[in-house]
Amino acid sequence: MAATVVVALFVGSATLLTAHDFWLVPDAFAVTPGGRIELRGQTSSLFPSSLSAVTPDRIVSARVVSANSAVSVRDVSVQGQSLRLAHAATTAGQHLIGVQLAPRTVRESPASFRRYLDLEGAPEARQRYEREGLLPPIGGDSIVRRYAKYAKTVVEVGDGPRAFQRPLDHPLEFVPLSDPSALRVGDTLRVRLVLLGKPAASAYLHAGSVPSGPSARTDTAAARRAAARDVKLETDASGVATVVVTQSGFWNIRTLQIVPADKGSGADWDVHWATLVFSVPRR
Repeated sequence: MAATVVVALFVGSATLLTAHDFWLVPDAFAVTPGGRIELRGQTSSLFPSSLSAVTPDRIVSARVVSANSAVSVRDVSVQGQSLRLAHAATTAGQHLIGVQLAPRTVRESPASFRRYLDLEGAPEARQRYEREGLLPPIGGDSIVRRYAKYAKTVVEVGDGPRAFQRPLDHPLEFVPLSDPSALRVGDTLRVRLVLLGKPAASAYLHAGSVPSGPSARTDTAAARRAAARDVKLETDASGVATVVVTQSGFWNIRTLQIVPADKGSGADWDVHWATLVFSVPRR
């Protein structure tokens, strides 16, 4: 198949029926040098709650990246409905933590794949691929859909050099162009969406927040109310979108992309999911 790219918006109402995002949510967005960075890998359609835990064997890579180093996270386990990650914070400065999950495959009928595109908020992708003659005909042979998920967050360890612009080289990734840790209510965050090493132009994404606090990860009612206020954004020709910070709390940006898979790769279509989580303090 041709390497055509169409970005699919992750629509909240549809994903309640089908899809689960994968987020990295730190227990604390700031720790002291010598302390521990501890995070939860959350899987659900309502940020930042979790319905099930990703098991460690699904992790392709889990890394902590600072301005001058990149190391693997070794302390990984399952706790309840969350994947748990921990890392000793020995270096001062800003740290990015990223997890890439191994892809999984689903075999389905052409009709089922079309329904998937619509349910995941990608009717434009379905219509475009139909116009280009790339979708398999209804009643034709089954297809293989392969999906993978990538999560990223930011933690401060004391004061030190910035790392927010360092890419983690995930197949789909949000790369901040301004510092997420410096944000306050009323500020804007510019992010570039990168797909397979290239800026993703005219890409749709969602951004939203929930109030911070110890109950944020378990209060699904609050998460549902917050999801209803999420905003839809579109990247420009350089793959850049601007998020307006309207309130304090835990913020997330998320998107998915559906692209034809390379021939001979074992799949017909690839679905890439990406999230970025950061915190905005109260004034």
